Order: sequence, then C-alpha cells, then structure tokens
Amino acid sequence: MELKKVHEISIDSDESIIATTLSKPAELIILLDSGNVIKYDFDKKIRKQLFSVKSCIGYTDGGFDLNAKSTIYTLDEIVVVVNDYKRHGFIHYPEKYDSLHLLRGDYHADISCYPIALYKNELNVPHIIYGVDWNHVQIMNLETRQVLTASKSLIEENAEENHINFYKNYSEGNKLPWPSQYDYFYGELHLSPNKKSFLSAGWLWGSCDLYKVYDIENFINNNRILDKDIGGWEHNNRAVCWIDNTKIAITFCPNKEDDDATKDTPCEIHFYKIINDQVELENKIKLLNLDISTSKMFYSNILSSIILFSDSIGVVVLSSEGEILFQDNKLKFNEYNLKTNLFIQKTKKTISVFEIKK
Repeated sequence: MELKKVHEISIDSDESIIATTLSKPAELIILLDSGNVIKYDFDKKIRKQLFSVKSCIGYTDGGFDLNAKSTIYTLDEIVVVVNDYKRHGFIHYPEKYDSLHLLRGDYHADISCYPIALYKNELNVPHIIYGVDWNHVQIMNLETRQVLTASKSLIEENAEENHINFYKNYSEGNKLPWPSQYDYFYGELHLSPNKKSFLSAGWLWGSCDLYKVYDIENFINNNRILDKDIGGWEHNNRAVCWIDNTKIAITFCPNKEDDDATKDTPCEIHFYKIINDQVELENKIKLLNLDISTSKMFYSNILSSIILFSDSIGVVVLSSEGEILFQDNKLKFNEYNLKTNLFIQKTKKTISVFEIKK
C-alpha cells in the first residue's frame, strides 16, 4: 500500500483552523476561530463563506464555544457543526436555511460526545439523528424540519414486565414509580453501511462503556425504545466501527480492562454479529506490539481492511485476521474520511490531505 499527499492548503488570514472535514474528494469544510464556516475547493482554489456559528442570542453558557473540540458532519451540501462535549451546534442547508440552531441538555454533556448522524431515507430525503438530552435523541426530516420522533416516549419496550421481574424479590418500601425513563447516555453515533441502523458509543452509570444498536425505521415508528446491547466494559471510550450491516468491530485493551493483565498483554479487536434481535461475540484477534487504546478505527470497503490511527501508532491497516498490511508510525492524522478514502492532517494554519492506495 502507498500513502501520499494529494492536497494542501494554508490559511493566509489572521484566522486559525478549529476543525475540518472533506465533503468531497477535493472539497473541504473548515471551521475557523472567527466563527466562520467556509468551503474550500482544491481544484478551483476558491474559498466560499457558508455561515457563522456566532449568535447574537445571549446563552447562559456562552453559546457555541470556539475554544472547545468541535466536529463537522456533511451530507452532500448539508453541513452540521457541533461542540463535541458541550451543548451547541448548527445545521446549514443551502437554499433552505442558513444556520439552524441545535441545543442539547447539559447533564454530563462534558463527557458525552454530541450524538449526530446524517443519512438519506429510501426516498432520498436527508435526515439527521441528533441528541437533545443525555438519554434522548430525535430524528428530523431536514427538508421540512419536521421532528419525526417528537411524540416518542422515553420508555423502553417491555419496561413494565422488566420492572416487575426486577423488583419481585424487593420489599414494597424499596420499590420506585414505574415504568422508569430510558437510563442510557447516548454517545458518538455510527451509521450502518446501508443506513438502516445506528450505533451509539455511549455509556451507563457505573460507569461503563455501553454500546447499543437501533433500527432507524423502528425508532421512528415505535413509540417505545427498542435497542440491542452489544456489550458493557470499563469506561474507556473504546473505538468502534461497522464492518458490514450486521458485523461490528470494537477495540479491547486488556491492560485497561483486566487487573491480571500486564502492559505487554496484547490489545485485541472483538467482532460482534447482529443475529435477529441479539448481538453475539463472533471472534477476536490479538494485535502484538500495537497499543490501540487511544486509536480511531474504521473499516474501508475500498481497501477491504481495518484502518487504525493515533498519535502513538501513526497509521495501521489491518486485514480482518489481524495481519498488518501497512504501517507508518511517523504520520499523525486527525481524521479519516470513509467516503473519499482520504486522511486529513491539520495544524492551526494548514490542512494536508493524504490518499492511501493498494
């Protein structure tokens, strides 16, 4: 495999780069510290102003924080910018609305990644899944701005039966009102390749990582919440990605999970399979001399391989069996874009784009 630089841009103004992503192979969306969100076309060498995240409304928390970690999401010409661990975000939909404000609750938002996912339904209509509170996400039709889940309850399917079974051995004095609301902190969202399901890399009090999968059609049409638990582990914010529409990969580092493990115990990737309404651990692979505890992970259909990258390991490309197909521990990247198969490397003033090929 070969990794080479294909684009580079420098910001000549007094502005600095906060966040960026690729919306097309030769098109960047950039959030600047001025609050401006711009589009840059590498081929035409044109910079275009899209909108600003600054607002004249005085929010008690100060509104969108340009000093906080932020992420940009795109779907065709639609751009969404959010503070990852704060409350605010904006949706830009050209020729429809300039900057539709998003706001979520503040309960532990500082340790819960803002849940955001963009997709098109079977009629090619764009939608967004977005967090409004720690245990509450909504789905909105972006063309009409109708919130399709506005009347959805925060009660799980079979909540009454589960409550009765749980409390049958407790005295009356220890029982609570029921059914209780959904007890789960949504986290970073990951759409399945066919855009029929979404995965939440969230957590539960304890505290522990707790990753769940939801069927989008069921989430819209069912008044109750129906989820599939992948598993619960130590609260390490482990990396996760879809391999295909029913298979999920999750990183696992024993020296952070197991008291009996040592620093030399190899990290692993665990593969889970969704079978009907259940999720089962299918297999594991061990990665010798590769610390992936802080890595981001993706599965590239273009390369038919798993991609891992972090400051500690650089870039690693693995087969599904764990064979290292490519490694460069010197290159450090901020993002990998699945749609374009391109990596982004940024500083405050420059953005470099790299392509990896077989």
